[in-house]
Amino acid sequence: MRQRASALVVLIVLFMSAGSAWASSGWSDYGLIGEFNQQGGVTPGNEMLFFQVAPTSNPSGCATPNSYYLPVVTDLQKRLFVMLLTAKTSGKRVRLYVTGTCHVWGYSEIQGAIIE
Repeated sequence: MRQRASALVVLIVLFMSAGSAWASSGWSDYGLIGEFNQQGGVTPGNEMLFFQVAPTSNPSGCATPNSYYLPVVTDLQKRLFVMLLTAKTSGKRVRLYVTGTCHVWGYSEIQGAIIE
């Protein structure tokens, strides 16, 4: 009986952690930024910038492959925000580094950007 309970616990842990295994990190292809979306007071969107880019590939595997988010809290994230605004206003294409973390809305978290 104790072995069955242990096996069941192991299976449950493996099943619960399998969701994060579907997502992976890496660089997207280049694309133009579409819209920016800043949710105010909406959980789970506080302090996050949501935006869309039309890349040809997004390695994250999140539900909406052309949608990304960025918490704008740390200095790194604030610099990325400025880079994204610069790319949007200048019409430059961006390449994004996705972390493999998917927001509950299906957006991919980014941690890096390259402006073409």
